[in-house]
Amino acid sequence: MQLKKVLLFHKRSTYQLQAVEYRDQRFIQLLEKEHQAVQRVQKAHFEHLSTLKFLIGELKEKKIRVETKARSTLNHKIKNIDLLISVGGDGTFLDASHYLDKIPILGVNSATSSSFGHFCMADENNVSSVLDQIAEGRIEPIDLVRLEATLNGKTLGQYGLNEILIAHQNPAGTSRYIISINGLQEEQLSSGIWIGSPAGSTGALKAAGGKILPIDARQLQYIVREPYFRPGQQKQLIKGILEENEQIKMISQMRTGAIYIDGQHIEYPFKLGDELVITISKNNLRAFVVRNLNDSFLNPVSNKSNKLTK
Repeated sequence: MQLKKVLLFHKRSTYQLQAVEYRDQRFIQLLEKEHQAVQRVQKAHFEHLSTLKFLIGELKEKKIRVETKARSTLNHKIKNIDLLISVGGDGTFLDASHYLDKIPILGVNSATSSSFGHFCMADENNVSSVLDQIAEGRIEPIDLVRLEATLNGKTLGQYGLNEILIAHQNPAGTSRYIISINGLQEEQLSSGIWIGSPAGSTGALKAAGGKILPIDARQLQYIVREPYFRPGQQKQLIKGILEENEQIKMISQMRTGAIYIDGQHIEYPFKLGDELVITISKNNLRAFVVRNLNDSFLNPVSNKSNKLTK
C-alpha cells in the first residue's frame, strides 16, 4: 500500500501526566523515595519519548508526511491519511480503533519494559522494517471483528474491539437484567456480563474462564461474571460463543446500570427498562497484526512473539 501520509496517535505517559503536567505531590514524593508503586513509570516515560522521536525521524527519512495527535485530544473520526500508527500500548491501540473506519492501524509498543503490547506488531527495534514491508505489500492488514451496541434503538457511537461490559455502576452492586439469546430468555443476578470479540478473548474473557479464539474469527463470546443461583435454580445462558448472524439482547432491571466499551473510559447509562442489543458490526477494524497472535496464550511456555523481526 502507498504510505504518503500517516498519523501518529500517541499516549501521554503516566510520568508526564502526574509529575510534569499535574504536579501531583503524592506521586512526586513516591518517585523521590523510589517507591515500588512507581518504579517503572520514569523508565517507561523515557522509552516512550525515545520511540516517538525515533519513529518521527524514520517517517521523515522515508519521505512520508507525518502528523501527531495526543491520545487525549482526539474527538472525531480520522480521515485523509493512509495509516494510523498508535504509539503506546494496548490501551492506546484500543482508543485509536474507536476513531477509525476504513483506515488501517499499526500498533507500536513504545515502552517494552512495562507494556505487553499484545496488539503491537512493532516496537523501536523493528518498526522501520515493518513500515517497509507494509509499503511494499508484504504485510497486509487483517479484518478484526468489532462489536456494535444498540441502546433503545440507537446505535452507540463506538465499536467494541476488545469487549463490552454490562454491569452495575458500583462494582459492589448486583447486576440485574433479563438476557435473551436465540429464543431463550432468563432473569439473572450477577456481577455483570462480558461480551467480547475474538481480539478480546485473551484478556478479561480469558481471565473469566472464556475460550481463546483465533484473532480473525467471525464470532462473539459472552461470559456472566459470578452468577448468583438460588437453591435448586439452574441457568442456561451463563457463557457461550455466537456466530456472526446471532445477537444478545438485554433489558436492564437496574436503576444505575452501565455499559462500558473497551475499558472504563467509554461509559453509557443502562437504566431500568433500557433495551440493549449487541451484534457483530459490519464495520471491521483493518489492523496490521500477526494472524496467529492469540496462539501464544494457548501455549504460553513457548513464549511466542507477536512481533516481526527485522
